[in-house]
Amino acid sequence: MKADPLAGLKSSAGSLISLYAGRPSPGGFGALLSDLVKPVRLKSESLDRAVQKSVRADGDRIQALAPQLEEEFAPAYAVFASSLDDVFVVEPLTHLTPNVSVLGPRPYLRPLRAAPRSLRSGVLVADRALARTFIGLAGIVDEIGPPLSADIGKANYGGFSGYQEHTVRARAEEESTRMWREAGDRLLRAHQEEAFDYLAMGAHGEALDDIARTLHPYLARLPRSVFVASPQEVTLPGLRESINSLDAEVRRKRQSALAGRVCDTAWSGGNAVVGLTATLEAANSGAIDTLVVAGRFSRPGVICGHCGHLVRDGVTCPVCEHAMFEVDDVVAAVMESTVANGGTVHQIDVASALDPRGIGAITRFTVVN
Repeated sequence: MKADPLAGLKSSAGSLISLYAGRPSPGGFGALLSDLVKPVRLKSESLDRAVQKSVRADGDRIQALAPQLEEEFAPAYAVFASSLDDVFVVEPLTHLTPNVSVLGPRPYLRPLRAAPRSLRSGVLVADRALARTFIGLAGIVDEIGPPLSADIGKANYGGFSGYQEHTVRARAEEESTRMWREAGDRLLRAHQEEAFDYLAMGAHGEALDDIARTLHPYLARLPRSVFVASPQEVTLPGLRESINSLDAEVRRKRQSALAGRVCDTAWSGGNAVVGLTATLEAANSGAIDTLVVAGRFSRPGVICGHCGHLVRDGVTCPVCEHAMFEVDDVVAAVMESTVANGGTVHQIDVASALDPRGIGAITRFTVVN
């Protein structure tokens, strides 16, 4: 697993600033950065003099970034700074995040961990005479290969006798089937190069079942979403809008299923936990395989600046006896612990049975309370 350089940042004195700033209106970065620096300066006043000095210097340096950020084009930026630890990192982001600043011993990475993973979709838009294939990823839709066509002959069979009509129809169906299989083979190759999360099919109702029957089993097993479209009339802007809507639908279904799995497994006595206290214990044990957080659920807590042990409160670490640092969002620290131990993190937006408890996890083994 590739190491995450941001996760490796650390400040034993608790002087690490983590700051996220979304692009404001033109000329607004100066005021935004000033507002975000204020709370970390205020928090540093309760810490020792070396931390106060570090935070003041880093705050000035962050505010001085305003002209540079105005000239660049990223939708948001993350800044990590600690003069005491020789840290100053500016990361352009590809997605908007909440404007927030945090001071502590570890980087605050929740805005990055909570960002939904981009979905990769194979897209087939077809009727009986024409088929087009696309790949959708991160709001971008690219057509792969030229349009495919089928010679289905005369659309109006009224001038044929019964036998002739049957023959012409059969040949037209063979041509359409050949075209659909060719389009499916094209998507299959793309799927084998990098797996699709789902298959999107754009057609009119009467053709969808016929097209689906021609899919290779590998494609047929993928989750499938359908929408109404014509290959002659589809445009890339319109297709992007359709795929963005399908992405959101697929995410909602996945999130609902995942939250249900966590709760059902925990309530049936399986390898899962729900609730913050139990999840903290699972994180400290390195047991979390899949962490699920309901929306923006957060709670204060403490973290050991030395070994990373997490609890709701305390002054001295019960594991290594080093000092504990207060954090406003201990859920973010659970996210980092999960990632560091090879697990995955999901912040979900759908209403679910997990909402009353806020957080839960599928675990690799039973966690003893």
